[in-house]
Amino acid sequence: MKALCTTENLKKGILIAEKIIGKNLTLPILSNILLEAEKGGLKISATNLEIGLIAKVRAKIEKEGKIAVPGRIIGGILSQLDDGSQITLEEKNSTLKMIYNGNSAAIKGMDAKDFPIIPKPESKFLFEISAAELQKKAGNVVATAATSDTRQELTGVHFEFGETKIILAATDSFRLSEAVVKLDKAKATEDYKKYIAKNKAVIVPARTFSEVIRAISAEDENVKVYLAENQIFFETVDVLFVSRLIDGKYPEYKQVVPKGFSLDLIAKKDDLLKAARLAGVFSDSKSREVRLKIEGDKGKLAVFAESVESGEGSWNIDCRTDAKSHLEVAFNNRFLLDGLNSISTEDISISANDSFGPVMLREVADGKPQPDYFHIIMPIRS
Repeated sequence: MKALCTTENLKKGILIAEKIIGKNLTLPILSNILLEAEKGGLKISATNLEIGLIAKVRAKIEKEGKIAVPGRIIGGILSQLDDGSQITLEEKNSTLKMIYNGNSAAIKGMDAKDFPIIPKPESKFLFEISAAELQKKAGNVVATAATSDTRQELTGVHFEFGETKIILAATDSFRLSEAVVKLDKAKATEDYKKYIAKNKAVIVPARTFSEVIRAISAEDENVKVYLAENQIFFETVDVLFVSRLIDGKYPEYKQVVPKGFSLDLIAKKDDLLKAARLAGVFSDSKSREVRLKIEGDKGKLAVFAESVESGEGSWNIDCRTDAKSHLEVAFNNRFLLDGLNSISTEDISISANDSFGPVMLREVADGKPQPDYFHIIMPIRS
C-alpha cells in the first residue's frame, strides 16, 4: 500500500482509534490499528471486541493494500508532528514506512488477515439526531454512569425511545442524571416506528457514548443510529462506531425522582462552584463532605466544611427562593462539583425536600428551571 494525506487528517483518525484499543496479552492484534488504502481513501479500524470503529480519512491512494500497526507507536509519533504538512504511508514486507518533511520512521506491523472483522449495519439507519445536542446531552449523562462492573447495567446509559424524543439516563446509585434529546419525526424511519413498538429501551455502554461524543466534529450535523440484535451503531460523517448492548434490566430510576419539592432556589452557578471549591479545601480527606446551609427567609446559601486536620471554612452566596424554611444538606464534594459542572446556564436551580432525600440540579432559562435535563445527588447521611 501507499497513501499520501495531511498530518491533521491522519492524526484525527488515528487518535480516535487509539482510544478504543488497549493492551491485550491474549490477542496482541487488538493492540493494533488496521490501515487500509482503498480507492475512496484511507480507512482506519480499531476494536477491543466490545467497541469497534471504522474511520474514513481523505487521502491520495497510489497503491491499495493494508497493514495492522501498534496503535501506541503510530499514535505516539503523530502526536508529536505538526499540522499543515503531508505524510506518506508505505507498506513493505509487513513494515509501515512513514515519511514526513524529509524524516522517516519504520513501524513493524502484523498481518492484516489476523485483524477481527468489524460488523457494519445490514439495514438502513433507524433515526438521526442532532450531533451538537447529542454531544451536549450525552456528555452530561455519561459522567454519572457507574465505573465498577459489580452491576453491569449501571455501567451503561439507558436509552429510552419515544416518537418525538430519546431519553438518556445514567446512575451509579449515588447520582442520577436524565436528558431529553428531541427527535425530529422527519428523521425517524418507518423501521424506527416498528422497532419501538417492540423495544422500549436499550442499555448502551457508557464508554461507547464517551467515544462517540469525543469523535463528533464541527462537520457533523447529525448522527445516524442503527440498531441490530445486541448491537448499536453510531455514524458521523467520517466515523462509524459499533458496540455491543448491555444485557440486563435497568433499575426503575424514575421511582426515586421526587414528584415535587418543598424548597426551590436559584443561584449563580459560578458563585456556587467557587464556594464549593473553597469549602472543599477543608473537607475531610475520606468523606470529602461539604454542607449546603440554606436560609430561605434571608435569601442566603452557605457552603461549609470542616475537618480535624484542616480546620473549617464557610462561603455565602445570594439566592432567590420563595421558601422561608431552613435546610442543611451534606454532600460528597466531588459529586457536588460534577453536578454543578454539568449545568451549562448562568443560573442553576436547586430543589430539595429534606436533609436526606434526593437533591435536584437543573438549568435555568427565563428565570425558570428547564425540563430537558436534571442531575440528582443523594446526600450523605451523617
